[in-house]
Amino acid sequence: MKFTSPAIVNGFLKDEYGINTPEKDRIVWGIPKRSLPLEWSEVPEGTESLAIICMDYMNAEDEGVPWVHWLVSDIPADRTGLEDDEAAAGNLIEGMTSWALPYGPYEEIPDEAAIGYGGPAPGRTHEYEFELYAFDAKPQLERGFYINALRKFAEEHTIEKAVLKVNYRGSEE
Repeated sequence: MKFTSPAIVNGFLKDEYGINTPEKDRIVWGIPKRSLPLEWSEVPEGTESLAIICMDYMNAEDEGVPWVHWLVSDIPADRTGLEDDEAAAGNLIEGMTSWALPYGPYEEIPDEAAIGYGGPAPGRTHEYEFELYAFDAKPQLERGFYINALRKFAEEHTIEKAVLKVNYRGSEE
């Protein structure tokens, strides 16, 4: 599969999709909420649904855990991408992000704010991985699902996986 985004320029995600956005009203509970556009092609034959996982593995160096930034499940196989800010429309089946952690600066964030796109908000530049999965079945997950449910399904039903890596400049740089 080919997996790209027009929101990536020279290996970096544009500011508007993370904490450095000039649209400060798009940051809710400290969470950047404007999702980026994604495009894909050459989906393998036999694909019944698609899914996206966005991870920040570098966060382990900062807070001790990799960070789940976005989970999208049950994307119809005939789709060729997601539109700019499509998460805001509420039409995607999105899961719980790491913004739901019940400790430290995150303990006051309500679960509803932690579901859906939770864009990059690093203090220093981090690398993010967007993983696109082609499945031979439909997970049929419900809004607010956790990454473990999607990963378990992926273990048994992945036909192909594509990874898109991107950097985002930190707010303290």
